Amino acid sequence: MIERIHEDLVIQAAREWAARANKNDVAAAANALDEISALKAKLTGDEYDQAIERLYREYDES
Repeated sequence: MIERIHEDLVIQAAREWAARANKNDVAAAANALDEISALKAKLTGDEYDQAIERLYREYDES
């Protein structure tokens, strides 16, 4: 079990999602990085951590 979700895990999950969906993994990683940057700009602390976890689950479960 993953103890803490962080940016690198989100990007990895985006790449894995792209592989499963026959999409471009580089583009998926770039999109994930853009989303992470947007979250960093507007959230801090626990809110940011929760948003990163949600983003990770979206990629991991789709």
